[in-house]
Amino acid sequence: MAAALMLRDEGGREAVVGKSSGYWLSADDFIASEEVSADESELARLGFPRDWPAVYSSNSALKSLIGKRGRIPSKRAAVAGVPTAEQRAKVAAGFAAHPLQSFANAERAAETLAGVKVVQGWAVFERLDRPPGAAFVAERYWWNALPDGTWVDLTPRPEAWENLLLAEAAQGAPKRRSVLTAAEAAFAARLLDFRFEAAARKAASPSPAPAPAAAGGVTSRPKDVTPATSSSARPRPTKEQEKPHEAVSKPAVAPPATQAAAKPLDYSRWSCIVDSDDEVDEAAAGKERMVPQQLFGVKDLADGKDSRRQPPVPDYLLGNSSGGGGMNCYTSLCRLLDADANHEKASENTYRLAQAFGKIFHCGLKDEKRQRFYKDAIAAGPEGAFIVILGLGSILPALEAARRAGGRVVLLEQSARLANLAREVAKANGVSLPTVAIKEGFAKKEPLTEALRQNLPEKVKHVVIITELFSPDLLSSGIVPSCTTAHAAVTAIAPKAKVHHIPKTVELSVTPMELRSERIGEFDIRPFNAFRHSSSNDKADFWWWATRLDNQPDTKVGLLGPSQTLAGFDFDRSSEIPLDEVRRDMQLKISQRGRLNAVALWWTARTSSGLEYSTKPGIAGGDPPSRSEWKQAVHYLAGETSVFVGDSVEVKVSLTPCFTVRMMQISPFSVEAPVWVKAPQQAKASATLPILPYHFLMMTDVHRLQVYADAIRAAVRQQRKRLGRRPRVLDAGCGLGLLGMTAALEGADVWLCEAVPQMRQMCREVLAVNAKDIAEKQGLVYLLPAMMSTRLQVGEGDVTEKFDVIVSEVLDVWGLGEGVIPTMRHAHKKLLAKGGEMLPSRLVIFAQPLELQKWSQAERDSQVNLSPLGETFTCQFEPARIRQFPHRMLSDEPQPVLEIDLRNIPEQPADGAQNVEGVELCIRMGAKPALHAKMTQMRICNSGMLCGYGMWWAADLGNGHVISNSPSSPQRSWKQIIRWLDEPRFVGEGEDVQVLASYNEQQVHVKDLAIPQEMFNQYREQIRAEHEKEQQHQQQQQQQQKDAQQKVNDAAVAAALGAARATATAQSQNVQEYDDVIEVD
Repeated sequence: MAAALMLRDEGGREAVVGKSSGYWLSADDFIASEEVSADESELARLGFPRDWPAVYSSNSALKSLIGKRGRIPSKRAAVAGVPTAEQRAKVAAGFAAHPLQSFANAERAAETLAGVKVVQGWAVFERLDRPPGAAFVAERYWWNALPDGTWVDLTPRPEAWENLLLAEAAQGAPKRRSVLTAAEAAFAARLLDFRFEAAARKAASPSPAPAPAAAGGVTSRPKDVTPATSSSARPRPTKEQEKPHEAVSKPAVAPPATQAAAKPLDYSRWSCIVDSDDEVDEAAAGKERMVPQQLFGVKDLADGKDSRRQPPVPDYLLGNSSGGGGMNCYTSLCRLLDADANHEKASENTYRLAQAFGKIFHCGLKDEKRQRFYKDAIAAGPEGAFIVILGLGSILPALEAARRAGGRVVLLEQSARLANLAREVAKANGVSLPTVAIKEGFAKKEPLTEALRQNLPEKVKHVVIITELFSPDLLSSGIVPSCTTAHAAVTAIAPKAKVHHIPKTVELSVTPMELRSERIGEFDIRPFNAFRHSSSNDKADFWWWATRLDNQPDTKVGLLGPSQTLAGFDFDRSSEIPLDEVRRDMQLKISQRGRLNAVALWWTARTSSGLEYSTKPGIAGGDPPSRSEWKQAVHYLAGETSVFVGDSVEVKVSLTPCFTVRMMQISPFSVEAPVWVKAPQQAKASATLPILPYHFLMMTDVHRLQVYADAIRAAVRQQRKRLGRRPRVLDAGCGLGLLGMTAALEGADVWLCEAVPQMRQMCREVLAVNAKDIAEKQGLVYLLPAMMSTRLQVGEGDVTEKFDVIVSEVLDVWGLGEGVIPTMRHAHKKLLAKGGEMLPSRLVIFAQPLELQKWSQAERDSQVNLSPLGETFTCQFEPARIRQFPHRMLSDEPQPVLEIDLRNIPEQPADGAQNVEGVELCIRMGAKPALHAKMTQMRICNSGMLCGYGMWWAADLGNGHVISNSPSSPQRSWKQIIRWLDEPRFVGEGEDVQVLASYNEQQVHVKDLAIPQEMFNQYREQIRAEHEKEQQHQQQQQQQQKDAQQKVNDAAVAAALGAARATATAQSQNVQEYDDVIEVD
């Protein structure tokens, strides 16, 4: 029976099968370069790769094992010698390292000294029983990285292994703890026998002197390894194993005498080696590459990994399906409005439509230039004319026309619901306005003619057709086919009538432009402009984007050439207007140097009397309304082109008067849109651009980034001071990675996590252009594969340790709609290290009583009654920028109605369980109880009409840093929420109002209780009395239990005393009897 060495656990105790727990090697931890698992017989003759270092760059077998596309992809390889005495004293002080325990040795070293990290990977050996370079074997192996990045391996090794080739795994090399099995014990015994054979022989034979110590104080057989008898026979070596292969020119391991005499090789030049897959040309030439150690910069952790199917991305993270060109135009909204009216119950679509039409009417009513244009145009019309109104528009022109026409008027509307609104508004204002709903739309002549025939006199002399069916690109709401069809219908009914149009002519202008993001804060974000390119989605029905060109701060906006007329329509000559598609080439003249990536479109409407209304932006010399319903249309091209003064760019234009306008650049691009930039395709609708619209807004929000940046810097500095090393930071839901890169510029190790694959790819591009700055600041950024951060698990994949700082900006206008609760709950439970910081750590929801009547200003200015408008389009909650409306706050300060501790989020309550703070009630939100609810009372300081509550949030980022979407905040990313009351009511100064606020994982809900003060006080007193009664009852129960226990104790004492007395009496009697005997005696 051959001698073997004893297997010990990480504590130095003899390992016992079925009892000892730890990391145990098995055959599964060895991978061979051949496409088979490593066999035990292959492990007997392993050594450092021969022909080093040329073998690393030129050997296909080794590359097939640890190359980027190898069986075990590696991201860094290095040669590690035996640790020096200084390194061992510094890192391994206080514990002994044991053979075959690299996992535990590395972990204990990391726990012993701050800043020391565990590196997971493989120890790579060559099979010395095979020809040089023929076969290699990798053993799952862990070691340590010192704070300066130097690798050190503390695991005892055979004396012949002066150096080890270590390869850090690209995907990690995790190992699980388990209870030692008999198979693992036998396997370990054979490994010990293979590796420490010489030491075993020395231990078995007498020796006059101890074996000399190896470099670094590690002997060939460690002191804690004692001889033992193997329970299984060691496989006998074959003849090939007994002597080196004939092709070997010199022994791989020299005899002891030769080894002592030979000068050791200096492997310091190869302390850090990159993957040889990147060195094909130099490897073929037989050159050696020396790559400096890279401790800083950026790394995509998905490189070299197999693409795995990812779970679906939540809907709220997908691209945007709004925009222009017919899909989200006014006509489509009207159809959706009527379809929703057929539903018995309000749906989510109901509230969205109410918000959309509320915004349309608000912008139209507030547009003074628009109202003056139509008022003056109607006044300038022919006397006694019959007026045909195509669409309700912004209401005021229709009311003005009804008053002027004196009954000689008809309003045609595509939406039955809007037609009913028109009747109600006319009734409220005491005017006659016959209204007809044409569900087929205005483009079909037969239904429109039939509707006009019932109202239009045949012998009328003048007919005025009025419409406001405009859109940013002029065409998408159907103004051209509507006007031409109405003109033809009027002519058919009253052939002698003179037909006039308001507006008479419209003109569509175009100009080349650049609209690009370049920098925000410290970061270069030019790659982000690829998201502005036109969609390559073949299903897309629109190609332009509605944009206010005069409201693009921190964005490079410039018109690169003079405007040109693309199309013009004279509606008084409607019979001559073709509706078919027209295609033509157009030359865009360049008068300013820049990078062309878009074409801007705006339009101008004119009347026969010379009145004019235009959406021409201020940067083009126009004077547009400040908050018009109609923005400019920006048609992004499929790339960027560097242009100079005098250049000309050729584009192909497709113009369909009944649809929209599309453009395609023919001239070559300087930079084309990446092929991976695509808008998402859906079953019924396709997206305009690859991302949501607020991403463009966030790229101009310097305040938001600055607040987060200050908080991140403070957190990183604080953690570095506490830990004495570079903090580990996770940016969950990183987007472009700006927050994570901020931490990297402070010298942190950062992991970026993004779920949307396309956004992650853009993050990769932004990282690339900022990598130099990150490296110069000694930061390190890892980009994780695309996944939700809630799928991250420490010890799996690329996350080996917990994080010291976790930052996330998954906040929406509600605060909770993008998943901050599940994100931070998982982060705190699974990913945050002890003493770590979360940004944000707390979220506070505020509410403030509000007097805000959206239509009051228009009612006062125009002396009209618009109450039916508010009754038709009602919604409980509406996103809005409160400052843009005339309003009054009815209390001095907002009140916190909910406080959400993201470090201690409540678990989901059971049905019926109390979830209201201080009240025995269960509030439900949807199908489940709310996570928490709270009643809040507010004191009215300013008498007024309580219309609702303004709502916003504030996120605590630590160290005094707070980000908020309050009305006073300069941020641009988020609006506020208005919680409208079903019935506004008057409240007086000194009066109290009460709200009930609740939240679940995705929503916040606030409800006005409208409880009379006396009832609320009575209810509060009742709750207080019940609480006091419950306390008294508990005290009585406690007293009763105490009294009962006292009785039990008294009875026990009495019983004990009785027994003691009886014993004493018996003893006394015995003594007396004994005494009597003595006396008698």
